[in-house]
Amino acid sequence: MPTSHFILLIELDPHRTSTLAAQLVRLGVEPIRVEDLAEAESLVRSRAYVFSAILLPTSLPAQPVDAALARMRKAGAILPAMAYGKMPDANHRRALRHAGVLLALWDGYDERLLRFQLNRLVSGEQISAARASRRAPTHAPVRVLIGGREKQGMLYSLSEGGCFVETPRASMDGARLRVLFHLDGESFELDGTVAFANVPGNLQRPNLPLGMGIRFVGADDATRKAIAHVITDRLASLEI
Repeated sequence: MPTSHFILLIELDPHRTSTLAAQLVRLGVEPIRVEDLAEAESLVRSRAYVFSAILLPTSLPAQPVDAALARMRKAGAILPAMAYGKMPDANHRRALRHAGVLLALWDGYDERLLRFQLNRLVSGEQISAARASRRAPTHAPVRVLIGGREKQGMLYSLSEGGCFVETPRASMDGARLRVLFHLDGESFELDGTVAFANVPGNLQRPNLPLGMGIRFVGADDATRKAIAHVITDRLASLEI
């Protein structure tokens, strides 16, 4: 993730969010920390920074969040928003969705999940995007069969159209391969091609770990349906 990204971080309790702020820095994001919505609005109006997103605690009342975000966006800030903290009740979540807060980072997350959610947040990926483009975070061993050899890696993310495999031994763009992995009680074996390799000296996607993006080829309807089910289940816990 580029170091030029500034994220507006509202923290009612700085001690509680110090870990989150440190994780953001490690991921190449500079958090600009403010105490409340009023300070956030003032900073946005000052245009001292170009913010790529805003993170706000779930403990904030939804109605003031709605009004403040509307004013900030009216001032010209796009500000995709993500809530962090304890999962609120259904009414509060509904009100946050109405305010345009679509993504969530519930307590208990790890840094891998934080990076995945930040990538979604700052890339402008819409929750209502085409179903085949929706990606879910994963962390499962994967076998990659290519040219009579086998490579080991970790499945970093999954969509109906492909996946990203975290590995220091990425294959060349266009290489044909087969990936085998298990997720949520399902076994998958899919043919694919390397869409891009993310390797030292050629980080095509600096927001991703080292590895390769793979585009699935020839997946049947049953397999696509099984992948869609996994994605829906996993994203349900990552969205408001």
